[in-house]
Amino acid sequence: MRAAMAVMRAQTKIIRNDPWFLGVMFAMPVVIMPIFADVVGLGLQSSGYPDASGAEVVVPGQMVLFSFFVAGSVGFMVFREHGWKTWDRLRASAASPTSILAGFAVPWIGVHVLYSLAVLTAGALLVGLRFNGGSPLAVLLILVAYAFCLIMLMLLATATFRTVNQLNAVQNVGAMLLGGLGGALMPLEALPGWAQTIAPLSPAYWAMRGHRSVFLEQGGVGDVLLPVGVLVAAGCVLAVLASMRFRVDETKEFFA
Repeated sequence: MRAAMAVMRAQTKIIRNDPWFLGVMFAMPVVIMPIFADVVGLGLQSSGYPDASGAEVVVPGQMVLFSFFVAGSVGFMVFREHGWKTWDRLRASAASPTSILAGFAVPWIGVHVLYSLAVLTAGALLVGLRFNGGSPLAVLLILVAYAFCLIMLMLLATATFRTVNQLNAVQNVGAMLLGGLGGALMPLEALPGWAQTIAPLSPAYWAMRGHRSVFLEQGGVGDVLLPVGVLVAAGCVLAVLASMRFRVDETKEFFA
């Protein structure tokens, strides 16, 4: 645990000293949300939600989509340690492979949740996102579960791929594919039938399902237990796979 905490402190300091990426990832959904809110609102109204403004789907959708890019930063940090030639020092420390993974994961789970809260807050200010009787605690549970699942997914990708360019390619394609498939780009009911059938394979689907329960259907904690449970269970499986695949003596190539 002490070794993991030491890694966490080091990673937290690096994140704090280099906030520009998070700033850009925050600006993008903030720009996009006002553009699509009215159009999505009309679609929701015709789908049986007469009081919907569109913010109920557009804001969580943009947050869910860009969260993939934020989560990918945990892998970038691992590769950057190799690029900085500091990975050998980390290997020589008392930290076990599991401690190293935890040291990278925990700060980024926290950053991911804070980022998501910031995007939701911006959505409330810009396009009028409201709980409308839904539970704020339910939303927080979804954010934590989604952050955990995505960070574990990116750690598994980090353990699997050898170069940072490979990781970036998978992250970018995965964000658009899994985000779009999960209903982050457009409401799920607007997707083709085959896409709706396989949508539950995407973590974005479960995050959007939970957010829709709260923002569109005034759901509480009980209404999001299934999506939260699925995300946590998937995250645990991904964590085990990442731990099994992770090798501290593997060389990673950092070209960025």
